[in-house]
Amino acid sequence: MSVAAPVLLALDTATDRVHAALAVGAAVQTLDLPGGAQASTQLLPALQGLLRDAGLAWPDLDAIAFGSGPGAFTGLRTACSVTQGLALGADCPVIVIDTLMAVAEDARQQSPQTCAPGDVVWVLQDARMDELYVGAFTWDGADWQVAHATQLWPLTEPVSRWTRGSLTPTEGLRLCGNALQAYPDRFAPLWPLGARVLGEASAAPRGAALAALAQRAWARGDTVDVALALPRYVRDKVAQTTAERRAIAQAPRHIDRLMTVDDIPAVLEMEQAACVHPVHAWTEDNYRSSLRSGYWMRVRCEADSGRIVAVCVAMDGVDEVHLLNIVVSRAHQGQGIARALLGLLCERCRARQAGLLWLEVRPSNERALALYRREGFVEVGRRKAYYPAPEGREDALVMRRDIDLGGAARAVD
Repeated sequence: MSVAAPVLLALDTATDRVHAALAVGAAVQTLDLPGGAQASTQLLPALQGLLRDAGLAWPDLDAIAFGSGPGAFTGLRTACSVTQGLALGADCPVIVIDTLMAVAEDARQQSPQTCAPGDVVWVLQDARMDELYVGAFTWDGADWQVAHATQLWPLTEPVSRWTRGSLTPTEGLRLCGNALQAYPDRFAPLWPLGARVLGEASAAPRGAALAALAQRAWARGDTVDVALALPRYVRDKVAQTTAERRAIAQAPRHIDRLMTVDDIPAVLEMEQAACVHPVHAWTEDNYRSSLRSGYWMRVRCEADSGRIVAVCVAMDGVDEVHLLNIVVSRAHQGQGIARALLGLLCERCRARQAGLLWLEVRPSNERALALYRREGFVEVGRRKAYYPAPEGREDALVMRRDIDLGGAARAVD
């Protein structure tokens, strides 16, 4: 059968889905199937169905395109072996597609009006083992150009790099990829700073994106011999050893230390992003005066990056301690950090033989209230118009916890 437009078959099995497309000019048919162990047995019949529905056969193919990765090892081998076998049988060349570029194209197709010529899009795909496949591509108005070659990053790298480095989210950082959906809390610190998702968080190397990249490559004459249809492995390990998994589980995720004046900018940034409204956050003067007064001030940091994720400030009395401020970064809330810091503070009370721990809390801060009540605090009073609020002032609930001074206590500086 003879057709004027090139007949291109494209497939990608680098993720947990099987994506494929048959493109004949502007006519594109797509497939989206479950991945996993059954992918290889389902793929060939599904591709045969695409051709049959279009009234075509394997000899009609001009080229076969495949997503070369990065991605799951088994998926990449499946795509490579299927492509090689089909291309040899159809006697046609192969088009090699960057899987991360296909994710960027899928995100652009979902929201083409938000991707202008010159825009750089970062793709973050889940690589498991607390790592990411990361690449960046520039849209020139007609095609993608590689702006940052694919690398394997630690899961903590994007937030660490883009909140401290020269490329900041306020300069128009555009992100896409399944890591945004897999680890929403990890990327939460980026959104208040101006980063945004291109398309949907579920962007993937879908059939329409594969077809578009295959057609552009065909127009450029960018094909290779079937012998060069090879997967792109960015990682050289499939899984961690038992010893590595045990070491990671035993390694401390966070470290606690005394706060210094040099920590103030990072603490202020963390607290502003964590608070519901800016007026709820402490100011630089609050922290400086507390440091000058010698209050107990600790920060909790990520063990690998040193990034501050929580702060706790308390004032010692004669036989009591007053909790003044405790904040956990938005991305790390719900992980027991505030409870752990309260535990340290209670240890300090016992070491100093302070039998009472006091605090004030906004009635509107229901999450904090629930935590304090679980930790044994009881409401003993109310201070009228104590806190600044977006519209005037807000009361403070006064809460107290009796500290059991029996038994041994460890010193907490």
